[in-house]
Amino acid sequence: MTPDQLILALDVDTAKEALQWAHRLKSRVGTFKVGLQLYLRGGSEVLSGLQKLEVPIFLDLKFHDIPNTVGQAVAAVAHWRPRFLTVHASGGQGMMQAAVAAAPTETKVLGITLLTSLTEEDVSAAGWTGGVAETVERLSGSAKEAGLAGIVCSPHEAKKERAAWGKFGEIVTPGVRPPGTKADDQARSKTVGEALGEGASRVVVGRPVLRAANPEEVLDLILEGKG
Repeated sequence: MTPDQLILALDVDTAKEALQWAHRLKSRVGTFKVGLQLYLRGGSEVLSGLQKLEVPIFLDLKFHDIPNTVGQAVAAVAHWRPRFLTVHASGGQGMMQAAVAAAPTETKVLGITLLTSLTEEDVSAAGWTGGVAETVERLSGSAKEAGLAGIVCSPHEAKKERAAWGKFGEIVTPGVRPPGTKADDQARSKTVGEALGEGASRVVVGRPVLRAANPEEVLDLILEGKG
């Protein structure tokens, strides 16, 4: 795989630590993901710092609200010019269309289908009677119809979604784990190689890299196809 296919989740508590990681690993990573944890603790500082490092940003805030609110929220973060921005596909087509309309032209809006921490039991308890596979398929179809650039799903759904989206759709898979590492809270995970083989365009890795004794070695193994 190439560095451009690799997204590193900066799931740390401070902008200083996040920027240290980005500076250290930018030659091996294509995009750096800023989620709620980091954004709420130091969003402006970290996003400004990532812009100065001239690295692509994945702003993973998973917006989910009425269309007007989501449109305004996307407009509020548009000046950061993120490469990717996420909304929950379950928010409906009107909400997703509002996000696309408010996003900068260079930003790809991605629809979150089902979180990779959710099991079949979780999905059933939430009222999605079709189970994981059918629910992901429905949410993905809605995202495609709303004009999104792609979706976020687990590696287990990537093959079917690649067929649905075709060659150019973004199929981003979190929940990947190098062989021998802990699954943590990921209920539907696969290895990086498996995810790409199933059709993912990019994979998201976080804790297995940030907690490693030698993060560079872990990334090199992933890039060499041994992850």
